[in-house]
Amino acid sequence: MRMLNRDFFTEDFKFIRYLGESTSLRETTADLMNFRDVNLGKPSFWRTTLKIRVSGRKAGRLAHELFAADSEANLPTP
Repeated sequence: MRMLNRDFFTEDFKFIRYLGESTSLRETTADLMNFRDVNLGKPSFWRTTLKIRVSGRKAGRLAHELFAADSEANLPTP
């Protein structure tokens, strides 16, 4: 895909970078909403119909698991 359109995955790479810098579930949720808005704001056959892009849903699920595990690890032990 990048051979046809060099900038095709630019928003996906930004999204991944922002997720990597997130330090809380709140930040991750904001990143997910921004990514969703980008996809809805610039619809294309490749991104919306064929879904050739990063999956926001899967990224969100992974982030929830990560931050849930982090929260559990930081709970005081009785």
